[in-house]
Amino acid sequence: MGMTAGRKRAARTRLTLTVAAIGAAALLAAGCGEDSSGSGSAAAAPPVVTTADGRAPTVEQLRSRLEGRSITIGSAAFPNPSLVGLYKVAEILRADFGLDVELRLLDSAPLTAALLSGDVQLGHVSLAGLASAVEAGGKLRAIAGDDQKNIFLVTARAPIRSIEELKGKKFAISQSLTSIVGQTAAKCFRDAGLDVQKDTQLLQLDNVGSIVEGLESGTFDGGVSATFRQIELDERSPGEWNVLCNGWEADPQLNDVVAANEQWLADNGDVAQAVAIAELQAARWTKQDPAGWQALAIEQLDGLTPAQARANYGVLVEQLDDWPVNGSLDRELCDYTLRTSKEVGALRDELACDDLVTFQYQDAAVALLGKR
Repeated sequence: MGMTAGRKRAARTRLTLTVAAIGAAALLAAGCGEDSSGSGSAAAAPPVVTTADGRAPTVEQLRSRLEGRSITIGSAAFPNPSLVGLYKVAEILRADFGLDVELRLLDSAPLTAALLSGDVQLGHVSLAGLASAVEAGGKLRAIAGDDQKNIFLVTARAPIRSIEELKGKKFAISQSLTSIVGQTAAKCFRDAGLDVQKDTQLLQLDNVGSIVEGLESGTFDGGVSATFRQIELDERSPGEWNVLCNGWEADPQLNDVVAANEQWLADNGDVAQAVAIAELQAARWTKQDPAGWQALAIEQLDGLTPAQARANYGVLVEQLDDWPVNGSLDRELCDYTLRTSKEVGALRDELACDDLVTFQYQDAAVALLGKR
């Protein structure tokens, strides 16, 4: 009978799942620069590849340059419906640009280390995490956005109904207070007049999935969950969970950006441009094809039910508008994210958006595809 459509897609887009623990020393050893100022890299933004007449290249022109080349893209957003856009991006890169794409899923610290070392060429990382790595001397730059909004939230097992009731109790975040997950917790607690580090028994786990498992087992009383996880929690044990703080309201940070090692980016602007175009196309497809998005989510995410896929689409796409059709990179959100990161102590110094992000590739993609 041959391969199913899902198996064919899986064969075309190889997926490697890697979950590892890497300490801060290993992270810095993986390729950080020698800048000892602590203010990160402020190198000039890499130029966008242009044609002979100075214009941004078309999809066809890029394909002629990229056909048959390989690229590895890493993401820390697993396993969750935010990955659906990444799977679509990989499909577009293969179909439209002829690239051989490998997707590699890692926890956030190993992913940053892999970007710095060159083990992966592009990575979906939170802007807050990227800022922390750059402040430590890492030569990284964001070239596009993936999902835009802060999808994380603070949840607790009933009968706890407020942040204040978590004082003195076990509370879990993932890995670090410098990430968007940790910063969301810090901001939600600070708004309630508490310090998440001083006023709780703070636990740091590998990822949000581990947090949800701990919540369900009763290992701790509260933790940072996410919109898609909350849908699953409420479905499995309705009435047992209370959402105490929504990240997109309390801490509207720019979430995942597509980042690259600056040294790699200087030599691969054509790949970066293709990725920015694919991100924009995937965002537009997400809005135009709800059924297609849900089908891809069910196909790629183990155990996701049709009801959960519909619910996730309703929250992520319709409610939060997590994939803007003219690009997920947003300067206002970028500025807010860096300012808040400094306020909560995740950054030592003030960083400017232009130290971390170049909007040139996204702008060129919008110009090529037309603004909507």
